[in-house]
Amino acid sequence: MCLHKPFIKFAVITVVGIFTNATINKIKNKKLLKMKIKQNQIITVLFFSATLLSSLFIFSGCKKQKDDKTDTSTYYYKATIGGASYSQTVTATNGYIAGSSLGGTDDVTVTADISPEDPSLPNSTAISITKGILHNYLSLTNAQFYNYFAPGNFNFTTGPDYDPFKNGDGFIISWFDKDGNEWTTSDGSGDQTNSTIKIISVQEAQAVNSYYVMVKLQFTCKLYNTNTGEMKQLTNGEFVGLFGKI
Repeated sequence: MCLHKPFIKFAVITVVGIFTNATINKIKNKKLLKMKIKQNQIITVLFFSATLLSSLFIFSGCKKQKDDKTDTSTYYYKATIGGASYSQTVTATNGYIAGSSLGGTDDVTVTADISPEDPSLPNSTAISITKGILHNYLSLTNAQFYNYFAPGNFNFTTGPDYDPFKNGDGFIISWFDKDGNEWTTSDGSGDQTNSTIKIISVQEAQAVNSYYVMVKLQFTCKLYNTNTGEMKQLTNGEFVGLFGKI
């Protein structure tokens, strides 16, 4: 989700491969794709599984900003949240997918997630990481999109939940626990004192008629329950996912 606890006014779904109507409906209804956007905004969403990645995608050049031993076919997250360890890797058979989405028109947010294709998958968790705001998207080159994810230290957003980018650009993390509760960095008090988020590496992952970068992040932050405001500390967070220019 781009801006959390919202809804989709209008969506354009782009899918690599052939999906049945039932599958497309599952994608449209997926809770991770609920985005807080204006009515004139367009979201393009691309989902793919490890199977599709291995058969349809060509990784060109593997241009890296720094050395990284991450397997280029592996997408995952892991973290300690509220004292408990969580992790999830995308495989060809476990029902999890690596997703990418955009929210906005010319000033956009870019989101990557690791989530179950079917939200009703028992005992499933999911994570969504959004970076914003990316300006001048309509005239953006692939090189500029790549450079938007250059390795370095970044901040979390500090604006109110209804306008998280009000005070400047940054990251938002959303996490869904096994009971379907949403926890985000922008809800509750929103306090992120001593929180950190760092892009470790970026490399191209290019598909026909699309452009994606595989990004590895590490982070520590506070997550707030979107309903109660309760806080859980997240430590040792690590994520490898795909952000798409689409």
